Amino acid sequence: MNNFSKASHRPDSLIGAIAAFEGIQESCTLLNGPIGCKMYPSYMSSMLTSHPKIVLANYFDDFYFGQNRVPCTYIDQQDFVYGSESKVTRALKQIEQRQHGIIGVINHSGTSIIGDDLSRIIQNSDIKTIAVAVESTGFTGTFASGFQDTVIQILDSITNKTSQKIPMSVNIIGSTIFHYNWENDVAEIKRILELLGIETVSVICAGESLVNLQKAAQAELNVVLNEEYGDRIATYLEAKLGIPSVNLNSSAPYGLSASEIWFKSIADFFKVSCKPITFESCRVRKKCYPALTRASALIDVLRGLPFAIFGDSSQVYSLTSFFYEYLGMLPVAIGVKEVGAKSFESLKQYLAKNLQNISLLINPDQFELLDCLNQTAPSLLFGSSVEKHVSLMLPNPPQFIPITFPYYERVTLTNRPLIGFNGVLTIIEDVLNAI
Repeated sequence: MNNFSKASHRPDSLIGAIAAFEGIQESCTLLNGPIGCKMYPSYMSSMLTSHPKIVLANYFDDFYFGQNRVPCTYIDQQDFVYGSESKVTRALKQIEQRQHGIIGVINHSGTSIIGDDLSRIIQNSDIKTIAVAVESTGFTGTFASGFQDTVIQILDSITNKTSQKIPMSVNIIGSTIFHYNWENDVAEIKRILELLGIETVSVICAGESLVNLQKAAQAELNVVLNEEYGDRIATYLEAKLGIPSVNLNSSAPYGLSASEIWFKSIADFFKVSCKPITFESCRVRKKCYPALTRASALIDVLRGLPFAIFGDSSQVYSLTSFFYEYLGMLPVAIGVKEVGAKSFESLKQYLAKNLQNISLLINPDQFELLDCLNQTAPSLLFGSSVEKHVSLMLPNPPQFIPITFPYYERVTLTNRPLIGFNGVLTIIEDVLNAI
């Protein structure tokens, strides 16, 4: 296996922190920074989340600049010298008039070094709305680290340990509104949990209401969807609220085997029957079999089909084993973006045991991507818009299937998850149509 550089073109820890607040339905995120740093997260938040009906004409005043999400203090050279307190205070008072449930105040990397005390500024502003200050998101952190750090700060501000528990209930941890197809994936997880008789109290900072987040302490169990975005949150909640966690040691529920293992660990915790999981797995296998048989009989290209896959380690591990073992496809290049310690180690062990001499890239930049794809020549490419557009520079670009963010080039109005058992149908459908 060849390890290349760790250069990254992913969203950074600042975007991760913004995503944490924007994943709360009643929230407003105030960025204490220059206007240029608000445009992308503001646009993405308004596109990726469902907010009440917005009249953009109401957002052309100070701090919003015509965008309905993520106002900013538009600091300039003078503010870097004399401080941003006056602008932050004015912004907080204006935001409070819009009656949000919680306000997140995040320092840009520049403002985090000038010494303004956001917590003191919030306190002196005399606003009544819950406000959480993020003094710094770090300067070289990843999207996942910024998200987890900020979620922990939010939960620390709004939750308290309680003995009142909701029987047979869970919190879902490890999804964000920036994840590709996140709404369908969360709906699929909830659907299968309901088949097991398990209630979802909250989906932590992924399109969730403030009320449900405050009720997170009443859940009996935390389930981790993607290790990279939830392991430290789960550890924190167990330490503060005494809620145990499952699936920290397993990969994300992509594909049949990974989904069976993931959901059975939850069923085992609550000591409920695994029959619904077995039924779902059999239903999907039965539905896929005729289509896979026809594809093999007509063109027989699945067996040994070379593919490249790029995503977070918990996702890549599950999908690589699914494609290789269930569909007979052959991975020729694998790229890991966010690295989860347990899932990445499992991925390396799996490759060492089953697949030698696979190109394994960690946070590759565009030049390494192009070089790797040119050398390995995959027929199918799974990834994000980054991998898609880099692959178009190849003489014979592979067929592309989106599985991870950033990818916003497809409108999905139907229920097409990638995770869970119905996710298997989506993935196989995409693969067969692509070939």
